[in-house]
Amino acid sequence: MKKIAQKFDEICAKAEAYNKENKTDRFYKMYEQRKRFITMGLYDSVTKKYALFDTVNLTGNFRYDNHTAPQELCDMERLVKTA
Repeated sequence: MKKIAQKFDEICAKAEAYNKENKTDRFYKMYEQRKRFITMGLYDSVTKKYALFDTVNLTGNFRYDNHTAPQELCDMERLVKTA
């Protein structure tokens, strides 16, 4: 979970740098903590696309591997890169 949070912070830093460089509010960081589970995401207000990752999915879900980043984080990174 720590690596996922660090990767999410890196992506948000890139999005904030893009917003500051272009003097716009294109990317919005979404973060919500409900008891033990966290939802994190990134929203692109121009293309109206978003990527969300919910940590409740980490528990017992066969799609997620401990050694690779979740696909949702890759989607968030792709949103920033295509801007």
